[in-house]
Amino acid sequence: MAKSWMETVNEAKSQVTGVTPTEAHQSLQDNPEAVLIEVRDAGSVPGSERANDVAMISLGTLPIRADLELPEHLRDPRLQDRSRQIIVT
Repeated sequence: MAKSWMETVNEAKSQVTGVTPTEAHQSLQDNPEAVLIEVRDAGSVPGSERANDVAMISLGTLPIRADLELPEHLRDPRLQDRSRQIIVT
């Protein structure tokens, strides 16, 4: 039987560490190699809500942009180092 949406969400939450905006900001200050990804479509994010140095990668394209098996021109180079800290908003 397929998992329900909430079962999938709860499973993901158990494997991903959530952080507050303050904690995310501190992580970015402490680790200059960390990447902040905004997954909302760029057109729906007012400029005043965009963090400095944010990677605008929509949620729908994120799996493609991070896939190491796809041709290089489809990938985002910031997502190639699997040891790099990623913060998603």
